[in-house]
Amino acid sequence: MGKRPWVIEELDRGNYGIMRSSRYGEVRGIICCEWWCEGYWASSGYYDLCGEKPTIPSKLNSVSSILRGFASPSSFPRSRLLISLWPLIRNRVRNSLNRLSINELPNVPDKVSRINVDTDVLIIGGGLAGLSVARELGKLGLKTVIIEGEYYLGGHLVVDDTEIRDLGRGSEFISKLGKEVSSSTTILTGTIFDGFLEDASIGHSRDHSKIYVFNYKYLVLTQGFREVPLVFPGNGTPRMITGLTVLKFTKWWGFRPRRVLVWGSDDWGVRVAMNLAQLGIDTYLGDNSAIIRSDLYRDKIETLGIKTFIGMNIVDAKDSGDGLRLTLENIRGKKAKIQRREELIVDVLVSAVRLPVIDLPAQLGVPIVYAPEIGGLVPRRGLTGDLGLGNVYVVGDAGGLLPEALIVKQARITALSIGVKEGLVPGETLDKELAEFKRDLVTVNSSYYNVILRFEQGLQGSGYYAEPNVAHAPMWAAAGSIEDVENALRSANRQYLCFCEDVTLNDVLKSVRVLMHGREVRVRVLHGEEEEYKSLRLPGMERIKRTTGLGTGPCQGKFCLVSANLILSFIYQKKPSELGLPRIRFPEVPIPMATLTGGE
Repeated sequence: MGKRPWVIEELDRGNYGIMRSSRYGEVRGIICCEWWCEGYWASSGYYDLCGEKPTIPSKLNSVSSILRGFASPSSFPRSRLLISLWPLIRNRVRNSLNRLSINELPNVPDKVSRINVDTDVLIIGGGLAGLSVARELGKLGLKTVIIEGEYYLGGHLVVDDTEIRDLGRGSEFISKLGKEVSSSTTILTGTIFDGFLEDASIGHSRDHSKIYVFNYKYLVLTQGFREVPLVFPGNGTPRMITGLTVLKFTKWWGFRPRRVLVWGSDDWGVRVAMNLAQLGIDTYLGDNSAIIRSDLYRDKIETLGIKTFIGMNIVDAKDSGDGLRLTLENIRGKKAKIQRREELIVDVLVSAVRLPVIDLPAQLGVPIVYAPEIGGLVPRRGLTGDLGLGNVYVVGDAGGLLPEALIVKQARITALSIGVKEGLVPGETLDKELAEFKRDLVTVNSSYYNVILRFEQGLQGSGYYAEPNVAHAPMWAAAGSIEDVENALRSANRQYLCFCEDVTLNDVLKSVRVLMHGREVRVRVLHGEEEEYKSLRLPGMERIKRTTGLGTGPCQGKFCLVSANLILSFIYQKKPSELGLPRIRFPEVPIPMATLTGGE
């Protein structure tokens, strides 16, 4: 897929120190080569990290040790010393930050085209869910447009050569599906749907030469999942790479690390490990879950010789000359009689921890609720995918993580639902297919069925959804039991949540303490403190964001906001809705002003 990127050449030479801290200038970061990561690259000073010839920042400074404390997200505006000294040192600190200069920003074409797109159904995302919905809508004769940010279709299945239950080899299935859809659907690749601006739906091309205004009857959101960085002591290592990215590197461009640890053992995590093992790479699989999470592919691990570290925490990590040196310990808890400690050296740590993409439902004001069985924070929706807005649906992993074979069936239900509204399909047909889909859900993934049923009916039919407390934050690879949480908090200053702005877990915890006027919140609550704790109200994510800068970087919080919410909810044993999420605003990714003005 295209020429070999510059980043691969560097990795082949053993140079993993590509990404840098925007605040301190240190080697740090996670490598991610997806279209929405372009904003994140900018925080490190690059414009096109994964292109053939990236824009490399002319300035790579390091903040001196004297100024480092002043530059810390937890210092300003709470440090009285900093407030008094800030007028004297602000220029020195700002000049030390690694930012792109105006001359390094992307060129914008002199003339920008404005294009109006009229369609019956607009589908956001050209992966498995989007293509499956388009195929079914094509059978109904509805005019359909797919928008895809990448320059190719197929999503994560493009690089998945494992056998997927009921579908066959993933890459072959998605290739065939794409060919079926192309004849009946208008497909805009390399195009970003930015969201909703006043009364218009706006998008733009990745080369900034086109502005799109979309007019549609129905909107179907099929953006899938997003892999996020792992959080553990020492996670500021650039040797951390997302699962989809490492498969692109190895399948398309011949990158061959010697040893890889894949973290995350759901269906996707196991398949990432399987793909790497099939290439002859020495592959390990880790998770701090009690067992391998994947029911569908659990039995494949041993046959491929993949060694597992299940029920383990990453308690320390250090880059060394021979790789990333990881220290793993088993989940402690009261019942852990045997303490297990492992030392592991790998070239790459792969984060296969994934979260549903909720950006656009959140922009639309759809309730975002916590459902741990299907991926964490998800939009509240029905079995047809209807978000309760009359003409907006969500299908696939964006509405909750679901096995691929069921996504294909779910897509048909959504298409039939639209067909019923348009008078193209009798209601009885939808009812029959919906009953079959429910049976499949109960058989293959009963927890998904139960969650959606609670979304639709609420508590005892009242419509009220009872949100549970967070029992596990999958991206926090350093915590399990109360004892593990307490141990992990001792090194919170080495656990980065926001890689754009260098915000650590310690910065966020300090922010919580300050916003609560210095009031301490203990992880372990004693019996006599339960009532007091229940009445305790933590500051919301919007206030934490404004205080620390969490989520204000060029990636607009795509890597950190949901993770921070789940980790804080886990630490304080509060419901995610109590912390909430900051308002997710237009646009989806930064747009040059010249492009917006060129499109009038």
